[in-house]
Amino acid sequence: MSAQASIGRRAAWTAKRSLINLRWPGLVGLGLLLLTAGLTAVSIQSTRGRLDDLEKEAAAISARLGNRGASATVVGGRGQLSNFYAFFPLTQDVPELLGRIHRAATQHKLVLEKGEYKLSREPDFRLARYQVTLPVKGDYTNVREFVNDVLGAVPSAALEELALKRESIEVPELESRVRFTLFLTSE
Repeated sequence: MSAQASIGRRAAWTAKRSLINLRWPGLVGLGLLLLTAGLTAVSIQSTRGRLDDLEKEAAAISARLGNRGASATVVGGRGQLSNFYAFFPLTQDVPELLGRIHRAATQHKLVLEKGEYKLSREPDFRLARYQVTLPVKGDYTNVREFVNDVLGAVPSAALEELALKRESIEVPELESRVRFTLFLTSE
């Protein structure tokens, strides 16, 4: 008998004896360790596949952008701040923004009788606030869709207040009060 075979049998006997000495709690723990190792390996493999897919997608986007992506530079703190303020419309664009709001109302067959408009500026805040308060008459679905459309059409708008009132349960028409705040910049 060769020395390798003898060492192999002795190692197998030692492993079998160690498993017997573990008893059932030790065997359960060993099984859980093996299960955890297997699940970790599967998780790592699927994550690597997802990472490869994302890298291919990023390469495709870079190829589509061409030279535009190559000229992009990392923007410093001041550049980020100026990009942030560049998102907001100018105060001179208020008539166009109000037109979008009124178009959304007519699109959803809502009646806008009158509105309250208030421009306010704070000295330590670079953005101006333009509050638009509109009494709206219509059914609930139309009012909700109107609000969603305004928030989609005017990205710098925030819904500040929505008050709904119904005279009686039989009447489908609501009397609503909607207040939007438009954030504007003067630069």
